[in-house]
Amino acid sequence: MKARFSCIPCFVKQAMNAIRLSTDDPALRQRAMDEALARLRGADLSQSPALLSHVVYAVAREVTGVRDPFAEAKRETNAAALALLPALRRRIAAAPDPLRAAVKAALSGNIIDLGIGHRFDIERDVARMMDADLTVDDYGPFCERLAGARRLLYCCDNSGEIAFDTLLIERLRERAEVTATVKSAPIINDATMADAEAVGLTRLVRVIETGTDYIGVHWEASSEEFRRAFQEADLVLAKGQGNFETLDSRPEEIFFLLKAKCAEVASELGVEEGATVFLRNRGRRSGG
Repeated sequence: MKARFSCIPCFVKQAMNAIRLSTDDPALRQRAMDEALARLRGADLSQSPALLSHVVYAVAREVTGVRDPFAEAKRETNAAALALLPALRRRIAAAPDPLRAAVKAALSGNIIDLGIGHRFDIERDVARMMDADLTVDDYGPFCERLAGARRLLYCCDNSGEIAFDTLLIERLRERAEVTATVKSAPIINDATMADAEAVGLTRLVRVIETGTDYIGVHWEASSEEFRRAFQEADLVLAKGQGNFETLDSRPEEIFFLLKAKCAEVASELGVEEGATVFLRNRGRRSGG
């Protein structure tokens, strides 16, 4: 997905959010914002919004010296999500189609997003999403592809959300060899290896790092291990907007699982903002 002119205010909002969390020094905040605006000037909108967003977080880190301004929030969302897992696990086990219920549970975790200021109430919103139908629902094609898959790559998104991912991965690993991916360093509230360990994902499946701290996937900058795992997988399941923004034109077999939390991503997907989406990548959809 390419960025649009209307993405620019979002980049500025993300910069403000990261800088505020990083320092309460007014002079330092101003210097960081000035630098972020300078780097955004003339931004190449042919790139994805996720990759362009990276610059504002890099500036906040460089100017303030704070490596992970979202650290406390990530711990809190992990703890809040873990508290909901026992009840969700029971609900999944009792469902007519436990795999489908697990897909909805994993998708419900995508409400957790600290970068764009999206408001959420984990307990309330998860309950609502578990009871609702998906707006875009490629579960059938996913099951067909899963039936013939030996290796599945699961691209995780955010902290907190990664706890809900364990519910789906528990079901997927019954059908295929699953490898999960996380970021190699902090960026917003994206999940890292520390989060994977905190929610028990590393005890379930092999977890590898992307090799970068980029939002979504920056293919050229990613590690050889990540690129090899991606290309050798029979099926890729990618969570969240950042992964959609950066992977939607890839030729591999990818299913995206996300909530459309901004107008531009919703427009790109052809849905209303707030829609829940389980989408087979469009290149494969059109190409059969």
